[in-house]
Amino acid sequence: FFTMTSKFSTSTNTTNEDPREPNNCPPLTLSPDLTTERLKSSFNPLAITNFIDGSADATSKRRLLESWIIRDPTGVFSNDDNNYLHRSERHTRALAKFVRLVELCRAAGVGGKKSNNTSSSSVNHLEGEIIATPEFLTLVNAISDDPFPTSLHWVMFVPNILTLCDAEQQAQWLPLCRDWKMIGCYAQTELGHGSNIRALETTATFLKESDGAAPGGEWVINSPTLTSTKFWPGTLGKTANHAMVIARLIDGSGVDHGIHNFLVPLRSMEDHTLLPGVETGDIGPKIGYNNMDNGFARFENVRIPRRNMAMRFAGVDEEGVYEKVGAKNKKGGSGDAASKVAYITMMQVRAYIIHSSNDALAMACTIAIRYSTIRRQGYNADADKKREENAPNEIQVLDYRQQQYRLLPLLAASYAIFFSGKHVLARLKNIENELVSGSTAITKTIVGDIHATTSALKSYATAFTADGIEDCRKACGGHGFLVSSGLVELSNTYLQSCTVEGDNYMLPQQVVKVLLKLVGAMQSGDAALLKDHRGRIWNI
Repeated sequence: FFTMTSKFSTSTNTTNEDPREPNNCPPLTLSPDLTTERLKSSFNPLAITNFIDGSADATSKRRLLESWIIRDPTGVFSNDDNNYLHRSERHTRALAKFVRLVELCRAAGVGGKKSNNTSSSSVNHLEGEIIATPEFLTLVNAISDDPFPTSLHWVMFVPNILTLCDAEQQAQWLPLCRDWKMIGCYAQTELGHGSNIRALETTATFLKESDGAAPGGEWVINSPTLTSTKFWPGTLGKTANHAMVIARLIDGSGVDHGIHNFLVPLRSMEDHTLLPGVETGDIGPKIGYNNMDNGFARFENVRIPRRNMAMRFAGVDEEGVYEKVGAKNKKGGSGDAASKVAYITMMQVRAYIIHSSNDALAMACTIAIRYSTIRRQGYNADADKKREENAPNEIQVLDYRQQQYRLLPLLAASYAIFFSGKHVLARLKNIENELVSGSTAITKTIVGDIHATTSALKSYATAFTADGIEDCRKACGGHGFLVSSGLVELSNTYLQSCTVEGDNYMLPQQVVKVLLKLVGAMQSGDAALLKDHRGRIWNI
């Protein structure tokens, strides 16, 4: 392992040499048909791989990272018996894989700067994306058969701390996140409300020290109604010990200031037992994605420190007086920025869904096209007449134009989705960086445009991918109906993407709203509005 690690920073791959080949194993036996078809390629597949990865060096590094998983001596990453495991067993197996992955990352210094003092962390140790470095995410993707129950920790929980919490809070919590002592989830959706964030019912009421709170004041978190139960958040059911809870802020005077973020401990970091006033659990089996412990949570007079409110853009003092940090109520000021940053953070999840659609569709295409290459069925007209004389080979299924028409456009689309998702993620990251830096250049129009873009792409990419995976399954005939084909689990797990972060019938309406507004501006000659949108509408 350490020999492989030492090559990490210097290896550059310009050949087909692949470090992922397992040690002490006989060479893989490939179908002659598959080998023949690959030799017919009009381009160098490695060149395409390098282009997708970003460079030849990036491909070399990715393959080296993936070799850690393939060649790991513990065997914990094996998927041989996945199809025969109960849901609870798969959850446990996925956690075991994750623990091993973190061990490998720590040994190699992946996910942050190495520290001379390994027993503690500092803010400097956490520069960058915490554990969610490109190297770490490459390793996560290498274990794609088992979505990690911990994924919401780096996809939503840590980004919320980075964007919505102040420097002091980050210094307190990020080291715990980096060391996986604090494992978090993002608790927004409730039993009664999902996309209508303003209607969420969970409350965070401020309690002053003079009224019986701890020194400095406390928040009292409550689920006042049945419909206020947090329901569906991933990682919440069994895995997380903290949650970024989205709740209504009630200040010391009883005034409701709307939705804000609060970091709420759920379970002990010592023995994982539930803390007083917290009721949580798994919501049960789903169509797919069953390694993830989507959960529910209810809170009854759960007290947290005043400083457990995300305070980068707003806060309350020890008397419970609410105040926005920085410029007050100005366009582009802190309050405006806070809502934009929170919204951009949520849109990033939508962008991740767009980008990951490529992974799912590409995997389905790979299975179906390879199968169609080695599967033979039927004779051509001449061979049909002579088959009793010389028993010629049957026709490869991929040589049928019907099969090409079904599969090859899906393969092409997977590339288009990849680059679209990559562009949107980069755009959102740039907007977030500008907002966090205090820039007032990011107007509501820009946020509205990127909202329309992510809405359109999320709806299209997920619907297209879900249908495409199913088409790939059907294109494999009876064998596609087997769980061992890999297509059944892939389809079932991916289906949630059509609903999560915005239903695919609702999102296009958001796009139409923006486009109709622009049509109205053109008809009325609203030059100012058109100028504000110019250069961005092509994204939509």
